[in-house]
Order: sequence, then C-alpha cells, then structure tokens
Amino acid sequence: MEKGQVKSLLLDKHQISYIRVPARPHQVRIILRWRDGVLHVSAPTQVKDDVIEQTIRKHQSWVLSQQAAATTVYKRPIAAGDTVLIRGEAYTIATTASKRRSITLDPTAHSVIVPGHVNDWDLHRMTYRFLRSLAAERLREQVQVWEARSGLHPARVTIKEQARRWGSCSSRRNINLNWRLIGAPYEVASYVIVHELAHLEQMNHSPAFWAVVGRLQPNFETHRAWLRRHGERLYDLQEDGVLIRV
Repeated sequence: MEKGQVKSLLLDKHQISYIRVPARPHQVRIILRWRDGVLHVSAPTQVKDDVIEQTIRKHQSWVLSQQAAATTVYKRPIAAGDTVLIRGEAYTIATTASKRRSITLDPTAHSVIVPGHVNDWDLHRMTYRFLRSLAAERLREQVQVWEARSGLHPARVTIKEQARRWGSCSSRRNINLNWRLIGAPYEVASYVIVHELAHLEQMNHSPAFWAVVGRLQPNFETHRAWLRRHGERLYDLQEDGVLIRV
C-alpha cells in the first residue's frame, strides 16, 4: 500500500478505514492512532501490509471502540466564548471594546482578551498567531530551564508546526519542538523537551536513552501517557479554522 492511500478492513462486520503514514526516525514498532474518523497507521518502511492488518486485528476492540466514539468534525473561525488550552488549562476567548489590535493574556481570569471590532476570520488568525508566538517564547524559556538541570545543550532550538511529531533532534544537535506543546501541561511539555535533550547523549531509543530520560524526569511515563490520550486535542486550533466535534 502506498503511503497516504486510504484502505478498508472488515472487523467483526464493521468496515474500518485506515491510512498508512510515515514512521518517525528510528521507529521500530507499529503505532495506531485514531484521527478525524480514520485509523492512522505509522510503521517502518519494511513492515508489510499483511503485518499491519494483523496488528489492527490484534487491537480490534480498541479500534472498534474508537470508531463508535467518533464524532463529526467541521471547521469555523474561533469566537468569543470558545476555549483554548494553555499549559493544560482552558482559557476562554473574551472580546474587548478597545480599539487596540493586540491580544493580551489574563492568567487570573483564565482569559485570552481579543479585539471585538475585527471580523471573525481576522480574530481567528490573530488568536492563532498569538498562541504560536506565546509558544515560541514560553517553550524556549522551558528548554533553558532543562538545559541548566541536565547540562545538555543543543546547538539550536526551533519552535515550529510539526504534523506528526512533538519534537525531534538532528545529528547536528538541533532540536525542533512542536509549538502546540503550549497547550499541554507544563510537565508534559517538559517530558518532550527532556526526551529530545536526552538524544544529545544517546541518539537512539535504547535502554541507555530511556535511563537518561528517567534520570531527568522519573515520572515521565505519566506525561507520555497524557500525550497519547489527549495529544490530538492540541491540534484543534488550526490556521484555517478551529475543529469542532459534534
């Protein structure tokens, strides 16, 4: 099956759609994720289609439960009263009658204050850009905290959009972080940072690598599990609209 091609599989009289997506570097196992009504399968290049389908069947109960819980998704611009996640907490979008065109954060009221005089899509784009800018600032600060704690220093840190990764580390010691981590709890984002910093010492996922992660963040498994359960929600706010599930 070519990557990106949607296929179907019959599970207990239920038709399941699935799509094969690129694997992460050094990935050695098959990963199943349910996203927007389709099962996404990430697997190393050498893994054959029949092995993928065997894996899907092995996890049939989970796949069918995800399909049963699937909702209809549509996009619209973000609006007053909607919420966005910042550091794992819900912040309400609130408008102001002020003529200013900037956005401010009110941590006390858990609000993002946006201009009320702009049109819907301008408000949406301003909110999206504000959160990306906030992520670039706060995540870099967080990296510096963990550099000091670990003694591990990347050559460069880039905060950007990443479609399927929370972070990555190159052989040149450059670290990339997904800006959407600003929506995760602080310690969850710390797990991703620690994970990538650990690659500066062990450029693999060997027991030695996980020992470095565990030394820096002993309860990392809890934060890793949070991403698996809730990570998809961090993608609800997109440049061309906010995903609404009904």
